[in-house]
Amino acid sequence: MDIPQAAKEAGHNGSATYTATVGADGQLLALTLKQSSMSPAIDAAVKARAETLRYGPDTDKDGKPIEGTVDVRMEYARHDKDSPGGGIESYTCGDLVREWDWFTAANAGRGKLFWPHNAYTSLTGIEAMRQGERPSRQARLAERATREEMWAKLIKRCRKTPGRLMLEEVDQPADYANLVNSF
Repeated sequence: MDIPQAAKEAGHNGSATYTATVGADGQLLALTLKQSSMSPAIDAAVKARAETLRYGPDTDKDGKPIEGTVDVRMEYARHDKDSPGGGIESYTCGDLVREWDWFTAANAGRGKLFWPHNAYTSLTGIEAMRQGERPSRQARLAERATREEMWAKLIKRCRKTPGRLMLEEVDQPADYANLVNSF
């Protein structure tokens, strides 16, 4: 799904979930917003796309079609290779700053994770585990705190160089790109 250009330029990113009520005949009866992305543009795009999907009916214990519900979740983020025009390989510092600023403001206090940030601050711990290391919780927390400081510096650098590719600003760009693209 895609979102309007103005929302992209404002940095809107995130996912929305709708609950679809489906009749015994497989027809969509209703869509109810279950979890907002905090972006009206994304919520509307997810709803519009969910309205075009084909649904099958739920079934009872005897296999007969009955009315039921299913959750439909979709997302938009410029860093996501599955979003139109997206992908971490072409993600600029300007993209990062716009999405980071919008996401942190829109989701303040909600405990939501901004994936490029979470991937960045978790990168070395994940790479260590991939190599068979099992750092202690204390070591993992200390490493994450170090990576948080590095993230703050990354954001600062990116504010100064919005046209630069984000991958040119991160340590371990190949590992970071692989981690971002793995989800």
